[in-house]
Amino acid sequence: MSYSANISTASRAMSTDQLRQAAPSIFATEPYFKMSQRYAFIPTIDIVEKMQNEGFMPVKADQSRCRIKGKADFTKHMVRFRHVDYLSDTLQAVGVEIPEIVLVNSHDGASGYQIHAGLFRLICANSMVSAGATFDSINVRHSGKIVDDVIEGSFRVIDGIPALMDSIDGMKKVDLDRDEQLAFSRAATEIRYPSDEHGNSTAPFSPEKLLAPKRVYYGDDKLPTLWNTFNNIQENYMKGGLRGIGRTGRRTTTRAIKSVNADLATNRALWILAESMKELKQQAA
Repeated sequence: MSYSANISTASRAMSTDQLRQAAPSIFATEPYFKMSQRYAFIPTIDIVEKMQNEGFMPVKADQSRCRIKGKADFTKHMVRFRHVDYLSDTLQAVGVEIPEIVLVNSHDGASGYQIHAGLFRLICANSMVSAGATFDSINVRHSGKIVDDVIEGSFRVIDGIPALMDSIDGMKKVDLDRDEQLAFSRAATEIRYPSDEHGNSTAPFSPEKLLAPKRVYYGDDKLPTLWNTFNNIQENYMKGGLRGIGRTGRRTTTRAIKSVNADLATNRALWILAESMKELKQQAA
């Protein structure tokens, strides 16, 4: 399964036409025909409009593609929202972390409504989704007062944003030596490429390659902090392009992550790993 292109801007909300182009399933007017009578259908666009009324503007959208005839307009989709307070051009400074709300849904039974705390980091335009005890995602089933429950869940996620930003500040204060960076990279490799039954890595690249920056770094981005290490690895995973040797012995290049499921799972797993490393370093200090 592959995923459609998305539209994302640093400081502008998406228009209705842009949303429809990026994720047509947001505008489904009925559920997939195989859904039962108990399935409470609420079009995602209703949630989007309610979020807009609350001051949260859509800035990015994706949806899955499906090869099953007639199902493409009901597949899983993701919309990222940013509050109007964070859409000002004056706030779009390099290296600044901007909080977002990430909404996931489908109209084919593959997913209920999910609300996650997200971050957008302007310097490399990489998006990340937090996870862990402090930043749990919220799930809303397709039953009852869906719109109210999603909006309530969004504000609960928003309430956790200050703690999320504090956690990032903590990661920026944790320095890693080279061995610690490599240990982090090896653990991160297991997220996408679990070792085989003999303990051998199945990744087509080395831990050093996963750590390598994809761009020229400036200022504090050069520092060997946990936060910068996390961002290097996250960007390499999300954008792909790492060259190496696959399990068949042939040269290969990793692909960018475009799947909604893989996007969420990879980002959340990396965040948990970074949080764990931060706690270990703080305990050892």
